[in-house]
Amino acid sequence: MRAIERTEHANSRSRGADSRGGRSAGAFSLIELLVVVAVAGVLIAILLPALSAAREASRSSVCLSNLRQAFTACRVYADENRGKGPAIGWPYASLPNWALVVQSYSGRDGGTPGELYSNRSVLVCPSVDSVYPDPMQRTYAMNATGHAGMSYPGMRPDPDSYDDPLYRPLGGAGTEERPACISFDLVDRPSMLAVLVDSAWIPDTPPTRTASMIDFRQPGHVSIRLGRFHAGRERFDAVFFDGAARMYAEPGDGWGESLP
Repeated sequence: MRAIERTEHANSRSRGADSRGGRSAGAFSLIELLVVVAVAGVLIAILLPALSAAREASRSSVCLSNLRQAFTACRVYADENRGKGPAIGWPYASLPNWALVVQSYSGRDGGTPGELYSNRSVLVCPSVDSVYPDPMQRTYAMNATGHAGMSYPGMRPDPDSYDDPLYRPLGGAGTEERPACISFDLVDRPSMLAVLVDSAWIPDTPPTRTASMIDFRQPGHVSIRLGRFHAGRERFDAVFFDGAARMYAEPGDGWGESLP
């Protein structure tokens, strides 16, 4: 009888030891917790740049898609108007201004900026959310090279002016308002010349819109109007007259040529 009691007592102590040992083995020590936290921090530091790059690549893809859609609207407009594209500049606040034409051809109703512009449309590059404090409504510019009402040595005078609907080359002024536009069908090398690009905000434009046109002959335009929103704020997106879109670090060769 005493032998049985001693055996049961020994078994009880063994179970208690096993139970205490199990609790000790299943718990984390402070050192182990610190190691886990340190490893997690290292992993986050490694993954964050990759995740940030992936998000920016996604935003750039959306931007390129937006530019292609905007070009398509301008191309369709030109097809319906004997090859003449929408107005590059004036009239800025009504159709057929190119940006409003894009919105109208995208299915939006109305004819004024208040009716047609939106901060969620093909006219807005998603990468600008981290650049400007206000929700933007237009962040692209049309190539206005050769349509600024200017004359350069060795070049033909501009046939029109995106700012002056009464401008006429070689002196004199017209009596009929005529918006400046590009003859899409006459563009040489359409695969090498940009029609729309990312653009930056400039003074005298509304805080929710960037520059709407750019003349690549003018260094001042190139330096302040190009919207370098991509690849660490070093590159911009552009769509060409053949509908292809890609990213650039600097304007391409020949972009300073006057457009027809």
